[in-house]
Amino acid sequence: MDKLAGRLRIEEGKARLAWEEGCAPVRMEEAGTEAVVLGPAARRRDDLARRLARNPSDAASALASLREAASGFSFALWEPARGRLSLGCDPLGLQTIYFREAGGETRFGGRLADVAGGEGVEEKLHLAGCEHFLLYLSAPPGRTLLGGVRRVAPGRRIHLPAGWGEEEGAEKAEGEDHTIFPLRPRREGGRRETATALREALQRSVRAAAEGVPEDEPLGLLLSGGIDSTALLALLRETREGPIVAIQAARPGSPDRHYAKEMAAQFGAEFLDANLSLGDARESLAWLVFSMELPSGNASAVATSRAFALARERGVRRVLSGLGSDEVFCGHAKHLIAPWWPLLARLPRALRKMAPFPRRGGRRETLRRALAAEGGAAEMHKAMYAFFGEAEQERLRGTMARLAQSSPMPWRAPEDAGFPPGYGAEILQVDLNMWLRASLTPMAGALAAVNGLELALPFCGPELLGLSAAAPLSWKVRRGEGKRILREALAEVVPPAIFRRPRQGFTVPMAEWLRTDLAPTARELLSPGRMERWCLVGHEEIAGLLRDHIAGRADWSLPLWAWMTFSVWYERFVEGGEE
Repeated sequence: MDKLAGRLRIEEGKARLAWEEGCAPVRMEEAGTEAVVLGPAARRRDDLARRLARNPSDAASALASLREAASGFSFALWEPARGRLSLGCDPLGLQTIYFREAGGETRFGGRLADVAGGEGVEEKLHLAGCEHFLLYLSAPPGRTLLGGVRRVAPGRRIHLPAGWGEEEGAEKAEGEDHTIFPLRPRREGGRRETATALREALQRSVRAAAEGVPEDEPLGLLLSGGIDSTALLALLRETREGPIVAIQAARPGSPDRHYAKEMAAQFGAEFLDANLSLGDARESLAWLVFSMELPSGNASAVATSRAFALARERGVRRVLSGLGSDEVFCGHAKHLIAPWWPLLARLPRALRKMAPFPRRGGRRETLRRALAAEGGAAEMHKAMYAFFGEAEQERLRGTMARLAQSSPMPWRAPEDAGFPPGYGAEILQVDLNMWLRASLTPMAGALAAVNGLELALPFCGPELLGLSAAAPLSWKVRRGEGKRILREALAEVVPPAIFRRPRQGFTVPMAEWLRTDLAPTARELLSPGRMERWCLVGHEEIAGLLRDHIAGRADWSLPLWAWMTFSVWYERFVEGGEE
């Protein structure tokens, strides 16, 4: 991977920039401007950096080719005449930039390790970010769990210096922050016309994702055997005659393997298969956290990492994935009840809280929390992403509650997000912020990059996002079925046998593993001695979750996995453990 990192310092009233060793900016001598653009897999794009440095105000068009391919990129632009540094990254958060003020200078870099620690820096946790992690098992977009360290939010550009540092200053710095690539809604008439437009847009997105890969070079595809990845395979085969490598990573005996292998054979793709084992989770835990640089409750990282490793070993340079389809087109179980929230939101909150759901019990508990949520329908949908109820939150907070009266980072739609008013667009923004850009894409982008792979997400192309934002919710969810408009669009693309299958993905049997041979690892990483150093959660409460899970009384696999990754992350980035 190439590097994007540097230090900005004010000397004698003038801003001066020093690039880190290994960072090679493109310089325009006549203007003195310098730029670094990293494309997919954090590879330098000097052609785009040259365009950006030549015309600093033209960031959107200079980076349009990367945006259209729905792939990751980041950039830094230095304008010495204005004393201004601009940092930006792709709208999906596949690549990001961290920045902080320390020792009288602003440090920035594409990896958390570029700005974390250092001489005279004692790392502390950002309590509001940690509270968000407690509830949603992910870091809020544009934030980290380290005090003083921030991320450039997906699809946004910031200008430095801007007098930020403390939380107050940080808010002022966002005054110049703006969306580089607003997602413009695109309406194509009625439902049938929109379905046709969706299919054509996806075809264009797949072509853009495959562009630049020679016909004699293998092109990778994560193939789960479900509708989304099978559609990508079918459209990809329409686009190219060269070798396609379909990659599957699943537990032994998984029915997904049969369908994935069958689809690979039908469309003439080479099939690579990995049997996931308990050792993949135990042995790769530290590597996953080191690669992602964020703790996460997304256990699918185990399968994704194994699939990317297979692709690298096969000599694949670029991989396509159906990631994001469920968030963009309402494919999760939580979307099936989303149409009811506008009606239920009209009821008094006190009345909603009286709904006869038990205090514990998986999906019913999630519904109870959503009904008790403050605010409108979008806030009720957001509550479906929380993993704990109010009573459980209070028990788990432990020392955090005594340290500060912190609260989760508030969600709000950016004023210039480009979405039309309406509930369907609001919940799309919630899905993008609360899960896709907060957890899925940072995980996938980081794991692809450390394997030297370029990752493309055709379902997340700006054209498809615009079509989804403009479509009524009833076109996507109706009569207990999600992704209706997408299914209609793909009816002539995906074989009928795949349409009858339930929703698939790169999932792992984490619940089963944590009840068996992964339990000792969980006990070690969640030991009282470790958790007492965090001063965040009560170790007795976490131990209770682990006991209940092992005994089969509840499924707490995702929160337990999240805190296991947090334990490894804390040792690496807060206490300064070895890589």
